[in-house]
Amino acid sequence: MEKELKCDIKKLSPKEQEELRKKIIRQMKKQGVAKEVAEICECSVRHVYSTRKKYKEGGISAITAVKMGRPKGKCCKLKPEQEEAIKKIIIEKTPEESGLIGYLWYRAEICELVRQQYGIEIAVRTMGEYLRRWNFTPQRPQKKITAKTQKQ
Repeated sequence: MEKELKCDIKKLSPKEQEELRKKIIRQMKKQGVAKEVAEICECSVRHVYSTRKKYKEGGISAITAVKMGRPKGKCCKLKPEQEEAIKKIIIEKTPEESGLIGYLWYRAEICELVRQQYGIEIAVRTMGEYLRRWNFTPQRPQKKITAKTQKQ
């Protein structure tokens, strides 16, 4: 029953987490008893202690919301100028014109192009992420109408 009352801090948005931490600090200044504060704020006693510790060490800036995760564009294998060059090749040329086998661009062919151009190994799955970020979508090739197909 007691666990049902407590909210899962990880499921809250960063702004809501910050508000909860500020509420904990206000309540700790009023009451000073971690167990009572945890009941009022509907969180664990451990969270109350860790929030208080962060506040004592770093002040209000230590408990403010921060953007989580890796920054966009960080840790990418390709540099922005390399990405632009690869995109230009994909748009303007076929794989055969680029020295590869085939007439259509597949993720594996683009990986091979990157390896040839820059010596960088990229997984096919990762190349799919690059293509999605570049707004390239899978499309069916257009049928070429020849004299033979027109007679039928």
